[in-house]
Amino acid sequence: MAVSPKSCLLFLTLFQLSKPDSARFDVIGPAEPVVAAVGEDVELPCHLSPNVSAERMELRWFRGKAAAVVLVRRDGREQEAEQVAEYRGRASLVDADIAAGRVAVRIHRVRASDDGEYRCFFRQDASYEEASVHLKVAALGSDPYIRMEVQESGEVRLECTSVGWYPEPQIQWRTSEGEKFSSTSESRNPDEEGLFSVAASVVIRDPSMKNVTCCIQNLLLGQQKEVDILIPAPFFPRLTPWMVAVAVILMVLGLLTIGSIVCTWRLYKERSRHRKDEFSSKKKLLEELKWKKATLHRVDVTLDPDTAHPHLFLSEDSKSVRLEDSRQELPEKPERFDSWPCVLGCETFTSGRHFWEVEVGDRADWAVGVCRENVVKKGFDPMTPENGFWAVELYGNGYWALTPRRTPLPLVGHPRRVGIFLDYESGDISFYNMTDGSPIYAFSNASFCGPLQPFFCLWSCGKKPLTICPITDGPERVTVVADAKDFTKEIPLSPMGQDSASGDTDTLHSKLIPTQPSQRAL
Repeated sequence: MAVSPKSCLLFLTLFQLSKPDSARFDVIGPAEPVVAAVGEDVELPCHLSPNVSAERMELRWFRGKAAAVVLVRRDGREQEAEQVAEYRGRASLVDADIAAGRVAVRIHRVRASDDGEYRCFFRQDASYEEASVHLKVAALGSDPYIRMEVQESGEVRLECTSVGWYPEPQIQWRTSEGEKFSSTSESRNPDEEGLFSVAASVVIRDPSMKNVTCCIQNLLLGQQKEVDILIPAPFFPRLTPWMVAVAVILMVLGLLTIGSIVCTWRLYKERSRHRKDEFSSKKKLLEELKWKKATLHRVDVTLDPDTAHPHLFLSEDSKSVRLEDSRQELPEKPERFDSWPCVLGCETFTSGRHFWEVEVGDRADWAVGVCRENVVKKGFDPMTPENGFWAVELYGNGYWALTPRRTPLPLVGHPRRVGIFLDYESGDISFYNMTDGSPIYAFSNASFCGPLQPFFCLWSCGKKPLTICPITDGPERVTVVADAKDFTKEIPLSPMGQDSASGDTDTLHSKLIPTQPSQRAL
């Protein structure tokens, strides 16, 4: 039976329509693991093959299982509400080449806990594909330190310690000739940030061994740190008769002088204790006097709405600021922050001394301080003195000074009100806990060039704002009497008010957390 050309064409068309729809693209990740140092930023890239545009696709990065979402982009926008808390504000999309199908997720301030496998997922309509990206986190720890202990038997016990390693490092002992030998005992314990503290001990019984090296290696980075120690001559050599006689004579002489030594030592300790107590009292008095003198230079600070990030909402009097999930439609201005959730004060300082207070209450995740007027407000430049920022912050459960490697601040109590004192000519910026006047941190001998402005940041949303305290709000009037050589009259000081922060606990879901603890810090 003859088949017409039209029938064949219809058959082929129906056959093609009956075939299942297969993926029209592949997702390709890096062939090798991505290595990142703790505290730095890292990018985990994926791209499409062929290089089609991913602008209209759903993009998703997740860990282990789909529930641990690192970042989601859908309908052309990042879906921040779907991120797990660990990555809110720490993960952002790099989409400069999205039209060519090349994108990456950037993780800020890498932690040891970020180590592991990630999946990048692309979907368009019913077609979807995914690829894996393996992130390996590494940290080079501190220089090793060897502690030596001489046993009664004459044997020498050495203990080598170091902190801040990731992953677990390898410890190795060597002689001066390069011969390797094993430790008697080893321990590797992670701290709160997941970084390992290591300790290894060895007992030296060979009196001919004069020099020993402790080497700690990070095999992932291919780097190591080592330290040498010189072992002294045996403390308990074999005794001879003349050595016994000398020892007895020395013992008698020692007993004759031991009484005078003990008396002299007791007298020295007593005088040292007295001087130490006197020094501590003077130091405490000087710190208190410095804080109280700072309050004499109070200034009235207001917030500049032209610099506020669109997620920041200012009060009508421009004295309070809070971070919201919603974004305001604000005119684009060169002085407005577009990435970090920050706002500056209207006041600029080019000389003199200035003091103001900020009510932080019991809200979480904030940063306050000063910055140069011309700091970069577009993008994610680290907030460090090198970039024109001098500030302290509360992030998570810790207080930090925003130095290049973020200095932890072991505060005894939680300040509810923070005082900031700027001495422009001296290059000093000091922070105080205004609850008791104790110092928090000080940047000293800074080199200022150009105007400085008050600086405020909020890392998480919440009902409680940061509030600039009015000039009239302060502690009870205090009179400090200084040494007659330095001052000729009493100094009246302004009062400090009581803490006023109260209310519900902040909801911790930070939107725009800054970078750096390695440098991320930050």
